[in-house]
Amino acid sequence: GYSSFRYELTPFLHFGNQPNVIAVRVDNSAQPNSRWYTGSGIYRNVWLVATSKVHVAHWGTFVTTPEVSEKAATLKIEIKVDNQLAKSGKIKVATEIVSPEGNKLAVAESVASLMDTVMLFEQQLNIENPQLWSTDTPQLYRAITKIFESGKQVDQFETPFGIRYFRFDPSNGFFLNGKPLKIFGINNHHD
Repeated sequence: GYSSFRYELTPFLHFGNQPNVIAVRVDNSAQPNSRWYTGSGIYRNVWLVATSKVHVAHWGTFVTTPEVSEKAATLKIEIKVDNQLAKSGKIKVATEIVSPEGNKLAVAESVASLMDTVMLFEQQLNIENPQLWSTDTPQLYRAITKIFESGKQVDQFETPFGIRYFRFDPSNGFFLNGKPLKIFGINNHHD
């Protein structure tokens, strides 16, 4: 359907001089469906993602802004790291926050011993005078997460995010960054 997924190909790859052929296809024939025309095919992008044995997991970063004002914002970043190394050692997870203009604003670092196959890191940073995201000024920051194993960078993952605050009021509606905002929507199909 329309759900994104990822599939681990490593066990099926030929390493060395043997060629690899990767074919992506859809077979929707065994799926029961109640629509008069189910359709079938690939409707979105397909990527081949190569990673090191220690890397940010699929959808492995999550940025929240638990405290936001015009003067400051607190960022909480959760990073899930996949570890497929068969040896022990230490890794460093460093996240830098980049402004919409491309300036480095803050850096957080975490160091841990390689233990589990999936490791969770939490980092917290503060941003002064944030540029708040809104429908009129959709300012996006970037969290660039880098993983180092034995002092060498082995992965980099970029997460775009906006800094904003909102509230719903039963009498007055929706407020974005302290200002009322009407929410409009449509039913927009890909075809």
